[in-house]
Amino acid sequence: RGSFHGPRRAFPPKLPAFDPPRRAKEPEYGRRGMTTSSPPSDPADEATGRDDAAEAPPLRYLGDERLMRPQPPATREELRSREFRERLAMLPRAMKEHGGIGIAAPQVGWWTRAFCFGIEGANPRYPDAEGLPLTTWINPTIASPSEETCWMWEGCLSVPGMRGWVERPKEVVLAGLDETGAEREPQRLAGLAARIAQHEFDHLDGVLFPQRVPDQKFLVPQASMEARDGWAKDWPSPGSRGALLGELCDER
Repeated sequence: RGSFHGPRRAFPPKLPAFDPPRRAKEPEYGRRGMTTSSPPSDPADEATGRDDAAEAPPLRYLGDERLMRPQPPATREELRSREFRERLAMLPRAMKEHGGIGIAAPQVGWWTRAFCFGIEGANPRYPDAEGLPLTTWINPTIASPSEETCWMWEGCLSVPGMRGWVERPKEVVLAGLDETGAEREPQRLAGLAARIAQHEFDHLDGVLFPQRVPDQKFLVPQASMEARDGWAKDWPSPGSRGALLGELCDER
């Protein structure tokens, strides 16, 4: 089992070498992490605007400049707007339409700090995953990671056709706002719920799972995952060799 001794909001404390595009200076944030302004609009933002609220917008993929930037928190003014509520209602629809078990706002070109996750019924991308109730989080924070860690073959809607063997804390405390903008009671998450929350939270900071793998050999194409019977013994590691999709493993 691993141990966690790094900063409270990021794991592992030092990412593998990966240099996302440089970004312009972000606006200053006010009290409680609220910003007083939003970044300039992007023509593609119309895809998630009010006119198309009933449809899931297209995904953004690894390498997209804005996807790989830290996102600004939603302001109190934004939380009260009709457009924000419509976009928030769009997230679960987008998650289901694209076949995910979680989705973050930046993945569909909405540049704010919000995500949702949940598993209802069987998901072909994670056939061995347990069910989870759908929850939506605005301006989330993650704290108090457990020292115990676990591993999992992670995938991502924004990194299609790839899987990565990623280590994360087994438990974390998730806090933030609910769909109405009210403060949620902090929740101690464990197992798959903690895993998904950390994965989605990474998106809000512009981090994708390929940046979390400890070595290139732990990043493999989906086609290779489906041909694991032919893998060398204990490749790429004893734990990853036999772990099912959606299954957490204590062994690297």
